[in-house]
Amino acid sequence: MYERAFDLDWETISAEEALRRMYALGISAELGHEYDDERTRILRIADTAYQRSVLDLAYNEGRNALRDHREEYESDDAAWEHLVEAKGIDLDPSAEEIDTDETPSELPTAVERASMLELDVDDLERLKLPKFLRRDD
Repeated sequence: MYERAFDLDWETISAEEALRRMYALGISAELGHEYDDERTRILRIADTAYQRSVLDLAYNEGRNALRDHREEYESDDAAWEHLVEAKGIDLDPSAEEIDTDETPSELPTAVERASMLELDVDDLERLKLPKFLRRDD
């Protein structure tokens, strides 16, 4: 199951991707599919003992998530899909990637000129102090 969701032939991965993979490896291990080489490779990319312990925690969290709720699922595939997708891991490799090179044709409304700056002369009069509060010099 793990090899269907993740590419086993990777050179480098981000820390976030490493956490996702370790969580999925934990679920996979609990289902009886061990990937010791993959787990070791992911642990080797961690620079510090703290990072390795966080990766181990993600692995154990995956194992515990399945162990605690295994009876809720009809099959191993259903458990895998539910638990991995619940953590936001995309299992569909054919899903379209977001193209970040496209420039929007118009500005978002949050960065447009504020409507309160578009005042008429009469509207500006409303912003001045009333006559009874002004000092007559």
